[in-house]
Formats: sequence, structure tokens, C-alpha cells
Amino acid sequence: MTSIQQLVRAYHARGFKIYNILVDRGFKCIKNNLADLGLSPNVASRNEHIPEVERYIRTIKERVRAIASAPPFKKYPPRPIAKMAYNTVF
Repeated sequence: MTSIQQLVRAYHARGFKIYNILVDRGFKCIKNNLADLGLSPNVASRNEHIPEVERYIRTIKERVRAIASAPPFKKYPPRPIAKMAYNTVF
């Protein structure tokens, strides 16, 4: 909940208004807290996929693979892979 509050504050500080949030069933327990923030959670049902999130994950994976294929190494330690994903997201 703390992370969601930080994100909402960051977006509000830059002039964006958030009304809806796409979540899975794990966020059902904080549904009332989200309503207090003025957010309307769109909870995905069991075995339902959220296309926007699925596409975003696929894009990140593709970009990390593209970065990893450029250098002439066959394997990477876990830390550089994590850094590649971090840089791709941000």
C-alpha cells in the first residue's frame, strides 16, 4: 500500500490524475484502502490476463534480450541481467 501511495503522490505532483488501477486478485484485500485514495481497482478474475500488462512484460523481455545479444558473451551472471532489466524499465 505504501508503494501505491508513493506512486499516486508522484503522479499527482506532476499533474496527472489516476482513477483506475489494474490489479490481480492479490490486491483484493486492500480494495477499501484504494477506494480511500480515490482509485477504482479493476480486479482481474482467475485465469484472466490484462493485455496491457502482458504486452509491457513482453516488451521488457524483448529489450533485455536485444541488449544481452550485443556483447560476445554466452552467459551472464544474475546481477548484470538484473541491471539490464532495471535499465530497460527506466
